[in-house]
Amino acid sequence: MSKKYIIIVSVLLVLVLAGGGYYYWKTKMQKSATGAVNPTESTQGANPYDKTNPFSNIKINPFE
Repeated sequence: MSKKYIIIVSVLLVLVLAGGGYYYWKTKMQKSATGAVNPTESTQGANPYDKTNPFSNIKINPFE
């Protein structure tokens, strides 16, 4: 085999593998995007400051 033939076959093989990898990656990203979950739905009631002060409803005016 000539060196030129080996180089052409190697370049074509790399291009085919790169194209196949790109196609696989794109189809995998489309599948994961359709199953995406809204992250704000799972964090309802996650505010830690709601329960920090049990006496927050008591208002005292020190100047009366």
